[in-house]
Amino acid sequence: MGSLWAILGGCGLLVAAAAMVGASFGCDAARAGHDSPASPFTVPQAHDVMQSHRGCDADGCPRKAAAFRALVDAGRIVPDARAEGYAN
Repeated sequence: MGSLWAILGGCGLLVAAAAMVGASFGCDAARAGHDSPASPFTVPQAHDVMQSHRGCDADGCPRKAAAFRALVDAGRIVPDARAEGYAN
C-alpha cells in the first residue's frame, strides 16, 4: 500500500508541474505579436495563428480573435449560437 501512495504522490507532482508550465504559455496581449493584423488572414495563416496562440483567449488577444473570425467567415469553425459576436 505504501508504494501505491508513492505513485499517487508522484502523479500529483507531475500534474502540478504540468499546470505551472501550461500557465506560463498564456497570452500577454500587450506584447508584440498579439496585435490585430493589417489585413484579414488567409485560412492557412489563420490556422497557424490559432495554433501559435493556443494559450491565448480570443477575447483578450486581437490576433487570435482575427484568426478566429477568418476561420468562421471561411466556414472552418462554426461557433456556438450563444457566443456573442461570433455567430453568423
